Amino acid sequence: MTGPRIGYAGMTHLGLNSAVAGAERGFDILCFDPDAALIERLNLSELPVVEPDLPELLAKNSARITFSANPKDLAICDVVYVAPDVPTDNRGESDLRGLIALIDTAAANLRKEAVLVILSQVPPGFTRSLQPPDISLYYQVETLIFGRAIERALHPERTIVGCSDSSQPLSPAYRTFLESFDCPILPVRYESAELCKISINCCL
Repeated sequence: MTGPRIGYAGMTHLGLNSAVAGAERGFDILCFDPDAALIERLNLSELPVVEPDLPELLAKNSARITFSANPKDLAICDVVYVAPDVPTDNRGESDLRGLIALIDTAAANLRKEAVLVILSQVPPGFTRSLQPPDISLYYQVETLIFGRAIERALHPERTIVGCSDSSQPLSPAYRTFLESFDCPILPVRYESAELCKISINCCL
């Protein structure tokens, strides 16, 4: 398939399943993680998570997926998702330090015309507080479930996209990727999308 190149930063459960789903939709995918040992294991098809159909789809799409621990490789991508799992304690407090570090790394290595998308769960107001200069920034709501992650990643009922200004059209490369999943795309403000993600998680 000729289309935008998609990158995923953070090879935990969320990033890995989302990346493999993107490859299954026919896109070339770059999977980045700063943990070189993890990338080495992934290159050997040694998965850090267990999900139905994940090993099979990874093998099927191996020609479309590149694993890398070099952040400079993100420069080939048109859209980069920052998608690490965010640790949350029993009081519901999240440790965002790893996510912020990955956002900074991705932003520093993007091409000027590329798009940055946050996929991890964050508190309302987080995305707008970043305001990286000269970067198109979105927040996308994901609805993965342990044990059904690939199914949910491949067949979302809808895609809710948080935007700085939801009245403006999405980046063409980003829209092309989202449209490949054949579901409604709902642009809203950053804060609405962030709150939707938290609300959906309460149901899931």
